[in-house]
Amino acid sequence: MADSLCQQCQKLNFSQLWSTKPEDLPDEDGRLIKRTLSEDAIDNCRLCNFFAQAARYYNGDYKEYRTSEGLPEISLRLGAWGWRNTPCLRDNQDLMILIEKQNVEQEKKSSRLIAPDQIDYSLLRGWFSECEEDGMRTYDKYEVDNLRVIDCGHGRGEEQEPRLIAWASVGDELGKEYVALSYVWGTGPGRLPTLQINSTLPGPFPKVISDAIVVVKNMGYRYLWVDRYCIPQGDNDERERQIHAMGRIYESARFTIIAAAGDGPDHGLPGVTATRRLPHPFMKIQGFTLTLIPQPDGYIHHTKWATRGWTLQEGFLSSRHLVFTEHQVFYECQCIQAVEALVGTYQHPYSYSSRELWFHVFASGTSKRRGRGRPGFHYVEQLHGFIENYITRDLTDPNDGLNAFRGILQHAQQAITPIYELCGLPIYDDPKYMGTEDNNSAMAVSLSWKMNNLRRQPEFPSWTWVGWRSVKRTGASSFYLGTDERWYSSSDSKHYITSVDVIFGDDQIIQWSDHDGKGYKKTILEKSSMPGMSELPRSLLITGWLFDLTVVAVDDPSGGTATTAFHTVEIREQYQRPLSFGIELEQLMLFFPVNSDGDRKHTFTCLLLAELDRSNSRSTLVFLALNPVLQTEALLQTYERLDCWTLTSSTPIVRLDDTTMKAGGCLFREDAVVLQ
Repeated sequence: MADSLCQQCQKLNFSQLWSTKPEDLPDEDGRLIKRTLSEDAIDNCRLCNFFAQAARYYNGDYKEYRTSEGLPEISLRLGAWGWRNTPCLRDNQDLMILIEKQNVEQEKKSSRLIAPDQIDYSLLRGWFSECEEDGMRTYDKYEVDNLRVIDCGHGRGEEQEPRLIAWASVGDELGKEYVALSYVWGTGPGRLPTLQINSTLPGPFPKVISDAIVVVKNMGYRYLWVDRYCIPQGDNDERERQIHAMGRIYESARFTIIAAAGDGPDHGLPGVTATRRLPHPFMKIQGFTLTLIPQPDGYIHHTKWATRGWTLQEGFLSSRHLVFTEHQVFYECQCIQAVEALVGTYQHPYSYSSRELWFHVFASGTSKRRGRGRPGFHYVEQLHGFIENYITRDLTDPNDGLNAFRGILQHAQQAITPIYELCGLPIYDDPKYMGTEDNNSAMAVSLSWKMNNLRRQPEFPSWTWVGWRSVKRTGASSFYLGTDERWYSSSDSKHYITSVDVIFGDDQIIQWSDHDGKGYKKTILEKSSMPGMSELPRSLLITGWLFDLTVVAVDDPSGGTATTAFHTVEIREQYQRPLSFGIELEQLMLFFPVNSDGDRKHTFTCLLLAELDRSNSRSTLVFLALNPVLQTEALLQTYERLDCWTLTSSTPIVRLDDTTMKAGGCLFREDAVVLQ
């Protein structure tokens, strides 16, 4: 390819681009460069080849840059980046290319070259020093009983076989700190035998762990925590206790090494030892240097690491992150961020409008409904955002569904206005959220959670979101309350749960609330938060108002289940809106086989949760659609939660007697059910 350029690229004048202000451009949208990246262009034009490398940087292909015909294409416009207003080319996504003069003084440069097989640890240590000089907030440290760590040795020049030690045996000398590792476990061997304290770790290590040991020593530390070796895999009781404490383990670490490269532990940390780094997009042309400005949040979002369930809380709860990717190292703490390809560090911007570096490795795509910056838990929506992210992620063992998120739930309980949980189900019992301390109201609101495109996970109860997983990796819907959060402030709302008992895995039954809304909620929450599956709630015994609702599936003439609408019979939806379902359509259609008359309809048993915005002409009903569970012998019918629905009825609920109510053509009966 040599120095060849295509005819389009030969027309570009980078000196003119560098000296032109975006607002002075003649075209309306400021578009300067539009290229279809054909194989011929990539092979014969080095600038098109550079653009292709930049477009493939985040996920290895052109997935986000294809036209309707399937051809890769980029459209770049002139912009400015950073406090120096350095000229750059950018698109409407994550692609941003810095334009710098080659003869600029070193201290004025904004970019740097990256060595493919060598890490500059002095640079990394400088990031940490700047963080400390800027007065980073003190990170939390917790005492974890029986914590074990790997002793990597005294210093960079010392060769010592790594060994497992008890953290309690390390003296209280100045700088007693450990580093944690967050990585993709992979498909290798599962549980390992429990190692004895002071024993040498059995080799050979997975590459990511041996590389992490090298990083720890080069960063000036000695101790490393890795779940594979530091959690006793052969002792079930102690294993449960350590897993239960993982949130606090990551919170207490000095920093966390995040292995965001490769698909498993044998890939290693690129640039540390044997695993070479991929070249960072960079080229020289017409006396200028073009460098891709990495957007770490976009990059990490495409990694295998960001698809795993456990890594969400590992990234979020860590106070500092040293992120190893295929191309370079990123750094983030609570005050600054940095990447190898760029000179200097950067303060956290609080919106995307600046297009400077902004990334939280723990929260890429977590919530579209909150402001930027390190998230707290002062609002319900923030916890919902983490659930939205987590429910789309993968778990090797479905039984880890709660444990892998428990650290975030524990963090939520430490907020100024705590949010507690029952088997992962957020409990909104604080008056700041609810306007009431009634336990029945708290349960009604909590059970009204809703999210779309869900598939059942039978390892956990159906009434909690932990019992479901999203079938969509990207574009998953929001997690929200069926009460639409009007519950918190509406004086015209009423709940319809009468009493609740919680049945645990060990068959113990504890009263959550009686008819007056009082019970032993605190005892239940404490038992539910203990380590071990047997301590988790299994079922809810609920007394409330049940009713039957017939739903008709109406096909669009164009055909296909995607165009099917669902309407109710007994209660007329005032605004003629079809029902919205949370479970995946494929599973939903099993309830609607075509009958002998050619119709498709199903009658669901439903549990009324609330009536909102009641008036003389209408009311909004929030209720659970239930699916009966086959039983051999039972005093009460057992159901699974199928979905939470909301209907605006043209007639409000009217009480007929002590055990019967009516709305439209629907009769409500007071009864008790078991929800599992």
